[in-house]
Amino acid sequence: MNNDPLDFSGKVALVTGAASGMGLATAQAFAEAGAAVALADFREDLVKAEAQKLVVAGHTAIALRCDVSDDGQIAAMVERTVAGSATARLVKW
Repeated sequence: MNNDPLDFSGKVALVTGAASGMGLATAQAFAEAGAAVALADFREDLVKAEAQKLVVAGHTAIALRCDVSDDGQIAAMVERTVAGSATARLVKW
């Protein structure tokens, strides 16, 4: 078992606000630390482009459109993330 607290291999990070700024920086940091990353943002084109950059760099990433002010969209975002990562552990902060 790896006890390195900065190794997120085998885990999934779901990051909101991930199209830019601190959300994007957080998603990038999780990817660099080995996590599969679900990038979520209401700006679909931007979040897709950023997820694609991570994939091209060799990371596992998906883009999700989500307006976090809408409970239904939040539930769908979580469901899609969990469904796509059945064998990985979600990272909780």
